[in-house]
Amino acid sequence: MFPLLLVLALSQAAVPPAAGQSARIQQLEKMLLAPCCYTENVARHRSEVAVQMQKEIAAWVMAGKSDREILDTYKARYGARVLAEPEGAGRIWLHTIPVAVLLLGLLLVIRVLRRWRAPTPA
Repeated sequence: MFPLLLVLALSQAAVPPAAGQSARIQQLEKMLLAPCCYTENVARHRSEVAVQMQKEIAAWVMAGKSDREILDTYKARYGARVLAEPEGAGRIWLHTIPVAVLLLGLLLVIRVLRRWRAPTPA
């Protein structure tokens, strides 16, 4: 029984993914950070851990696992930090803070320009 399973697993590994699956694999690799340093996504990183993750993602996609199952597996294994984009409240702050800083900076520039243009009292 075991040799049969081994042959089936090796035959699936040798089959290249379909075009739709390749795009899905690449998307998943971009959604995860390499857990060795958390600086690059798995698609770009070339560490041993990242290469292993690439192989696992491809195998899981070929096996029919959903994106959520794959992401949850890595989240359980490495923690929420492995996700390239935070979930929940962190996601809101990721988009809100840069916009708020930009608006505050713009208001500061406008205020400084008005002070420079204001006539000085004699």
